[in-house]
Order: sequence, then C-alpha cells, then structure tokens
Amino acid sequence: MKILGIVAEYNPMHYGHLYHLTTARAETKCEYVIVAMSGNYVQRGEPAIVSKWVRAKMALAAGADLVLEIPAWFSLQSAEGFARAGVQLLDNCGVTHMSFGSESGNIDDLRQLARWLQQPRLQANIRETLASGITYAAAVEQAAHSLAPHLSHLLRSPNNILGVEYLRAMENSALSPHTVPRNPEHANASQIRELLARGETKAALRHIPPLPRGLLAAALKRTAPLSIENLSQGIFYALINLGVKGIKSLPACSEGLENRIYKALAGASNIRELIEAVKTRRYPYTRIRRLLLQALLRFDTAESPGKIPYLRVLAVSPRGKELLPVLARSPLPLLYSPRDKSKLKPQDKKFLSLEIRGEEIYKMAQRMASPAELG
Repeated sequence: MKILGIVAEYNPMHYGHLYHLTTARAETKCEYVIVAMSGNYVQRGEPAIVSKWVRAKMALAAGADLVLEIPAWFSLQSAEGFARAGVQLLDNCGVTHMSFGSESGNIDDLRQLARWLQQPRLQANIRETLASGITYAAAVEQAAHSLAPHLSHLLRSPNNILGVEYLRAMENSALSPHTVPRNPEHANASQIRELLARGETKAALRHIPPLPRGLLAAALKRTAPLSIENLSQGIFYALINLGVKGIKSLPACSEGLENRIYKALAGASNIRELIEAVKTRRYPYTRIRRLLLQALLRFDTAESPGKIPYLRVLAVSPRGKELLPVLARSPLPLLYSPRDKSKLKPQDKKFLSLEIRGEEIYKMAQRMASPAELG
C-alpha cells in the first residue's frame, strides 16, 4: 500500500494546495493521502482563521483521505520543530511518501542542502552567527553559503527552508521525499487572509476550490476569521500572571526576550503595540507571536513530550476508513475524541489536557467574534 503524507496548515485550503495534493498524488502514484495538519494554532504564531474541524473537512473535500492533528505544542515551534513533529507523525502511521511544496521544485538540491546542514561544524557555525543577533533563517543561509554558494540562495524562500527542515527530519525515516514547485499564479494563504481581514470575503472565496469553498463560506457566516487580536486580553492577562520568570520558561523564549516582553507590557495598549515594541532583528514577528500564544496556552505548565505522543483523528473520508487498521498498528495510541485519553500514559494525559484547554480558548474567541460580512 502506497500512502502519501502531507504536512499542512490549510489556513485556508486554496487552489495552490489543491494543485500540490493532486500533483503529488499523481506523481508518487499513491493510493491514499494522509494530512498531518496544525490544529487551532498555526506555526506563524496566530490562531487559525477557522477551526481545525472546518479546515480538516476542507482537506477531505479537496481529496485527502485522512487528517490527523499536529498538537499546538508542536505547531507553535520554529520551522525545525514543526517539521520534525510533522515527519514523526507521518512516519508513525504507515506513510510511504512525503510531499511538500517548494519554490525550488528540485528535490536533489534541497536534499544536498539538508545533508550539509546536518554537519556538526555547520551547526556550530549557525549557533555562532545567531549570537550576532540575526534570525535563524539568515544564520542558516550564511552558514550554507560557506559550503554551497550556488545553492544558499534557495534558503531565502520560506517554503524551501521548511522543505530542507522536512528533509533533515526524514534523514532517519523510511519516508520517500517528494516536492512540487509552487505555482505563482495561485494566491497564497497570506494573501487570502489579508482579503478576509479587509472584509473582502467574496474576493477571498474566489481563490478557494468549489467544494472547500462552501465549507469555508458556511463557517464564516457563523464567526469572523480569527487573528491574534481576538486573543489579546487573554494574552495580556497570561503574561502579567507569568511574570519574567514564567515567560522565561516558555519554549520560544531565550536570550533575555522575557525582559523585553515584560518591559513592553507597561506601555502597550494593544497586542500590535506590544509586538512592535518587542520586535528586533533577532526577534522576528513570528517568534514573538508564537511566544505570546505559548503564554496564553500556558505551555509553562507542561513538559515537552519530545515526540508526538498520540495520533488524533480530525476527519476521515469513507475511503479513508480503509486506513484505520494501518493506524491501529502504530506504536502511538489512536484517539478519536478526548474520551480516548484512557489509552494514554499519565504524562500524555496532561499533554492532551493542555490541547483541550487551547480548544476551549479558541471556541471562546469564536463566540465573541462577529460573523464575517460577504463584502
């Protein structure tokens, strides 16, 4: 059985995602598609615009057979941590091929970069460069330039960077890697979210394939697309209660970032002002937003599980049910609902409780948001 795995956020699913899914399925000749998808919080440090349940159904409508959740603990990590978690999840549910989108479209070039970046001396170079106060992405590009000047430019593109991290994570797995070049003719998710934020819902929906479009439109009639502003009061409250010591304990915090955040709290009247006051060349927007959401979700109350602790089903098609016996043979417990927590070890039950708390916070924000206008 050949099974294609895709790590995604689908925030929201659009024509570019559909192109990737159908092209990857055809080129790998896989019979089934499993998607490892972020839940209600995404890697760029934002709540997803609509819930994970809606986005999982949109993925099925676009041709996926089964959608599994990447827990918030892992989706709110750096590209390296997010990629590692996605690969671990797919590697534990019978996937044979993994595909990702990239600006390059050349799997050999990206694999070469991934292998170079695994070298201890290059990793040491990256750590030294980070100390100068630049971002991780810039430090990786500089380090790669010392060994592969003809390829280092590829690391200026976000999907290439994430692809290289996928390949690094796949180094010791049985997954066969595959990439599809991104089609610049398709609007990306950021552009669609911007249209939604401006109230141009009809214009945004034109970039969504027909079947997923109906699901998204129905969801937007119930509640407006969420952003980090919808969680601002909770974030301020969490940061004040955590204090400097508590903020320092969060996974995204290092190098004195806790002091900048706590100092900025005194002068910020909204979440945007807080982020702008903290942002520097060393601390990019995405890292700050991830840290703020980690504070809101109280990541300080849980220990990192290190690896994905369970497989949680978000959506499955009638055809996808044929994959459930494969998942049942996984070493990881298979969860269909929070009631299945009895299958988990005590420490993993605490981890699932943190996830459920994040779901309740997300639902509360949705209840307080007004429906979107079809402008």
